[in-house]
Amino acid sequence: MPEPGVCAIVLAAGQGSRYRAACGADKLLAASLAAASSPPVLAATLANLRGVAEQLLVVTRADNLPLRGWLSANAADCEVLALESRGLGHSLAQAVAQAPAGRGWLVALADMPYVQPRTLREIAAAIREDNLVVPTYDGRPGHPRGIGSAHRDALLQLDGDRGAQVLFAAHPVLELALNDPGVLQDIDHPDDRRQA
Repeated sequence: MPEPGVCAIVLAAGQGSRYRAACGADKLLAASLAAASSPPVLAATLANLRGVAEQLLVVTRADNLPLRGWLSANAADCEVLALESRGLGHSLAQAVAQAPAGRGWLVALADMPYVQPRTLREIAAAIREDNLVVPTYDGRPGHPRGIGSAHRDALLQLDGDRGAQVLFAAHPVLELALNDPGVLQDIDHPDDRRQA
């Protein structure tokens, strides 16, 4: 069952410049595994998130027409917020403004397709109105993160490229030690993709 009062936000408005420089492709539409027959990165990320939260919102750039077209054809169950992004913080602020949540938000990065569904469910279940949730693996903090709804005003003030790090640095956090290396693995370069 989806976690009541939780909205999952997928941040997909970055440029992906390192990946694009390496092979000329949009990493979110590239194969999620080294095998070319694997689903696109964004498809794998969304597949793992489906059913975790009451609402699923994908934030993308208004000028990324191929990605918006893919979302329209393949993710009709997701809400899409297309914007002129000024960076990660700005994208998150706009998403929170678009999607109020009773308990809070599960903030996921679109280029992290290896986070296991059970991990996502554990993080979402731990979100409370007044807390901040960070998954860890081998003692290292990862993503996605849970942000309680009491932090909404602070999130709405975010701008530019700094995400919610300042929020996590200023408040106590609930660390969830999980057996999932996927919370540390994003895809910035084609070589970052798993073999299988």
